[in-house]
Amino acid sequence: MKNTLRLSLFLSAFLCIVSFQYSFAQKKEGKKILIKNADKAIFQKSIGRNRLLGNVIFEHEGALMYCDSAWLFSNDNRIKAYQNVRLNQGDTLFLTGDYLQYSGNTKLAKVTGEEVRLRDPEMELITTRLDLDRNTDLAYYAAGGKIINKENVLVSKKGFYNTQAKVFNFKDSVVLTNPDYVIESDTLIYNSNSRIAYFHGPTTITSDSSFIYCENGIYNTVRDVAQFEKNAYLYDNNKYLTGDSLYYEKKDEYGEAYQCVFIHDTVDNYTITGDYGEYRGSTDSAFVTLDPIYSVVQDGDTLHIHGDTLLSTVRKDSLESYRLVQVFRGVKFFKSDMQGWCDSLTYSTLDSMFRMYYNPIVWNDSNQITGDTIYLTLKDDQLDSMKVYSKSFILSKIEAGKYNQIKGRKMLGKFYDNSLRRVWVNGNGQSIYYPKNDDEEFIGMNKSISSNIIIKLKENQVNEIGYLKKPDSKLFPMDKIPADEKELEGFKPQFSLRPKRKSDILQ
Repeated sequence: MKNTLRLSLFLSAFLCIVSFQYSFAQKKEGKKILIKNADKAIFQKSIGRNRLLGNVIFEHEGALMYCDSAWLFSNDNRIKAYQNVRLNQGDTLFLTGDYLQYSGNTKLAKVTGEEVRLRDPEMELITTRLDLDRNTDLAYYAAGGKIINKENVLVSKKGFYNTQAKVFNFKDSVVLTNPDYVIESDTLIYNSNSRIAYFHGPTTITSDSSFIYCENGIYNTVRDVAQFEKNAYLYDNNKYLTGDSLYYEKKDEYGEAYQCVFIHDTVDNYTITGDYGEYRGSTDSAFVTLDPIYSVVQDGDTLHIHGDTLLSTVRKDSLESYRLVQVFRGVKFFKSDMQGWCDSLTYSTLDSMFRMYYNPIVWNDSNQITGDTIYLTLKDDQLDSMKVYSKSFILSKIEAGKYNQIKGRKMLGKFYDNSLRRVWVNGNGQSIYYPKNDDEEFIGMNKSISSNIIIKLKENQVNEIGYLKKPDSKLFPMDKIPADEKELEGFKPQFSLRPKRKSDILQ
């Protein structure tokens, strides 16, 4: 619909230009120009040239033309007027300048001067040369002009103005200045009645808090509502928003982006991508769906989070503001040293904590961590601690068919250099562990039950297990491990689901 409207306007402007140029070439006879007043007149009927001096007034088909002196060429039905030139068309159109050429046959007026002015109830146009076609009600300038329309001031090198439709067509170095913004464009069509601007070609809109670029668009200057297309992007304070198409409401700092959406925060150093997004500058919030990805730089590495829907908002507590990122349904994330999977996830900059809900999985090094809920806390952009609530389970693959396993009601983990080093199991603790001798050979499988367990890891493998209460423990030799004793209840390796690269989180 918008593209059709744009095409219609440009075709209208083109037809106006053709009509304007064609009418110059017409040689048909028109109604005679009439002399209404002159203080002095010299008539040369033989050659059809008449000299008029002092308070000269002509009339032609509803238009009055005033000047200090003039030549009337009766045979050609045209005039040349000098000094204090005015052309009034009814009580709605007023044209002034220093010199006027007017043809009664073509109804074309050419006005030049140091300052030529065309006024109607909606605007005032200022230039040094203006052509007016009274047949089509089209005014044209090609030597630079300025239009003043209420609070808007517009300048361009070339311009057409339909005095009846109140539509401007500007070309070349177009600048529209408003108290709240400045539009710069290659081509701009502006309706002074509706105050809607249509632009084509490289265009920028600059205000105190935002900067917009596009190569095709519509801007309602009354409602401050716009639609931008083709290479469109928006800067709003410290936010950058782009997409194949942008919709923007300046009053509420509300933007919508369609296809190839990209939101970047230059302060918090995060980006959000997707195929549909909404952004509100007043609340510094973003909603993105259709394959959204939230990416944030941490300690020189980048964390990428994907889900069905993503919401980023700024919240406030009693002390400070913080950002809350919420990702819903089918969440996956990838970082070079950590990957994850869950139904929904939140991340808060207040405590630098990721909260994972509904059957979450975290992979770190060779470890797989599962539970009903998992909390991961960052410190200085690195993994610091982990809490796993209810049905907590850690398994670590040693080799084919062998897994170290730890489970309990609740777990607390501690990371160093982004690697899991210690785990505390609180309640219903159970473990399966394959100890080695000094020659790094497996000596058996140790299965233990204790309410509270401490596990120390080294080089991503269980190195030591401590029991805070005396365990019920049994060591099975390697050749005598019962098949039904190799797995704790809830054992479920899911390494096949682990994202190996960023692109995997979109699968």
